[in-house]
Amino acid sequence: MSTPRLLDVRGVVASYDSARGIVKAVNAVSFSADRREMVGIVGESGCGKSATIRALLGLIRPPGKVVAGEVLLDGQDLLKMTKKEIRQVRGDKIGFVAQNPFAALNPIYKIHRQFHNVIKAHEGRSSRRSTRKRAVEMLEAVGIPGPERILNGYAHELSGGMAQRVVIALALILDPELIVADEPTTALDVTIQRQILDLLRRKTVDEGRSLLLVTHDLGVVAQYCDRVVVMYAGKVVETGAVSEVFARPAHPYTRGLLQSVPRRGTKVQTLEGRVPSLIDYPPGCAFADRCVFVIDRCRKEVPELRPAFADGGSVREVRCHVNEQEVCADATVNS
Repeated sequence: MSTPRLLDVRGVVASYDSARGIVKAVNAVSFSADRREMVGIVGESGCGKSATIRALLGLIRPPGKVVAGEVLLDGQDLLKMTKKEIRQVRGDKIGFVAQNPFAALNPIYKIHRQFHNVIKAHEGRSSRRSTRKRAVEMLEAVGIPGPERILNGYAHELSGGMAQRVVIALALILDPELIVADEPTTALDVTIQRQILDLLRRKTVDEGRSLLLVTHDLGVVAQYCDRVVVMYAGKVVETGAVSEVFARPAHPYTRGLLQSVPRRGTKVQTLEGRVPSLIDYPPGCAFADRCVFVIDRCRKEVPELRPAFADGGSVREVRCHVNEQEVCADATVNS
């Protein structure tokens, strides 16, 4: 029997009102995450990765709003919950690791009080001694030496890397079913980065959780993630098993991302142009102006996300007209 899906995102649309018009930051995004699975979400800056994550968690703030879609966690639609209900889910069932750790930490409270407040808010009465013990264990798990000293201090006394590890420990302290990490290792050195990612992998695989990992680092996705979601201009353009997508990218944008990664003995190729405006969305494919395989149909008709290259029976989807003839697949990473 297949493992039941923990997270199922269906057609989520989120937009922001601005003086210039409506910004379509998240445009009918759909993907899923199974238990014991790490899903990487990749794409250039401005492609809607972080906006998608915030839409799922109810963290979109005015003038932004989620206008359509479903986010099913264990069958419950998070988008239909009240603000009080979604706050209870965040931290309890969902652990969130924000991109900016200092924005996630309260500057006026000691670190121990922040752990205590999180545990008390979700579990009710809890002694400071017991919460301190749990906090020490979690800080040690994320590689922080001398956790007692950290607990007695404030956020401004921490380095960027240390603050990020504290935020990760806070996200994991209640053993959530789903871990959502937005660039969680940006401020960490390579050694600590690996330690954190190994920890997240263990928490996901060994304990039956799911993890969404937003990152620019394709190497991290290749090494740690099971599936990948490639986003461009607020939409999912390709999704599938990491091994299949990276070996045989079906969308020209995915191919361009992979060719931009430095490799020994291979010339780095850059993607010319930039992500189009999310206000004046192009009439056809958003990637058409940057695509070397563009055809007339690409500029007139918006491609749908559809099955492609289902190697080994796994689910694989791509949003591309040209891929119908497998043009970009034949000229892939070997070129």
